[in-house]
Amino acid sequence: MKNKGSHAEHWKTRRAMRIKSLRQANSTGDDSEYSRIGSTGSRADLEVYENNEAQKLGSIGILAELNPPKFTLLHDKHFILGKAETDYQLDLLDQLAIGDNVIFALEGKNPIIKGITVRRSKLARLRMDTSKKSVLRAEEHIIAANIDIAVIVASTVQPPFNPNLVDRYLVISQYGNVSPLLCITKTDLAKAPDLSMYESADLPVVKVSNATKDGVDRLLPYIKGKICVMIGSSGVGKSSLINSLLGDEVLLTDEVGRKSGKGTHTTSTTSLHLLGESTMLIDTPGIRSLGMWGIDKDSLRLYYPEFAEFSQNCKFRDCTHSHEPGCAVKKAVEEGLIRRDRYDSYIRLLTKE
Repeated sequence: MKNKGSHAEHWKTRRAMRIKSLRQANSTGDDSEYSRIGSTGSRADLEVYENNEAQKLGSIGILAELNPPKFTLLHDKHFILGKAETDYQLDLLDQLAIGDNVIFALEGKNPIIKGITVRRSKLARLRMDTSKKSVLRAEEHIIAANIDIAVIVASTVQPPFNPNLVDRYLVISQYGNVSPLLCITKTDLAKAPDLSMYESADLPVVKVSNATKDGVDRLLPYIKGKICVMIGSSGVGKSSLINSLLGDEVLLTDEVGRKSGKGTHTTSTTSLHLLGESTMLIDTPGIRSLGMWGIDKDSLRLYYPEFAEFSQNCKFRDCTHSHEPGCAVKKAVEEGLIRRDRYDSYIRLLTKE
């Protein structure tokens, strides 16, 4: 049995494996995508600095809350309230994500934003801008930045467990250089689903009840001293879980509609909360559909590292492990060397079922 640290390292290395595979497959040798993980990719207004440069420019605070024109920074264990008072500062706020290391200087008591440090990790999804046409409608929406652990929260019932959504969260976590953890809630209402597919892949799994607090303490060793983001569908208990960890009713919660079985968006904005002296918990609004930004059909296979050992023997170098003849991965599935449910998970995402 691996310890909690080795679980995290196992999943943390998956991005490195993906980068290596992409570099081997890319004949141009262009690895610029990986030179600066945190480039905003939007306006040039928001300056991005390396850590050693940033410390010379001002103080650094973590963006904890964003409700333009107002925002909150966590600096030296204290929360500082700020307000963008110019169009330029509002422009900068529009490019920030919760968890960003914000470089600022105080004007009186108001923090003035100067830029951010390079994002070492991010959790991002594909969002469609209905005001734009064709391919320009698709844009990256960063849910949170500079995070260590993505706690994928899913419930046993109300709403029912959704493995398709869990699989998508696992992929975007690896893409963003974030270690995932699966947390199953509402175990007091129903038995947890079969999670052997995830446990066999060395994904840390914790089962909890926010009502009885059973299992909450088992989550603490994984998140202590880290920046953690709670992600999942509406109504699965993300806010309740943070309340359980903080030991206080800090966040509003709501019941799932009994008729629809769907959650309501009690949390409307992303926010960061301090647990003890060094653990940070980020609450996020529920997501009912999750588009995967920056991940196409050609690269999806690289997020299933159990394929790597066998894919080298595929007949075609660019094999997608779906329909091609001479696929060593499909053969490994048939021989029981790769779990069928993990392969089915891959095919679901590949075909967007």
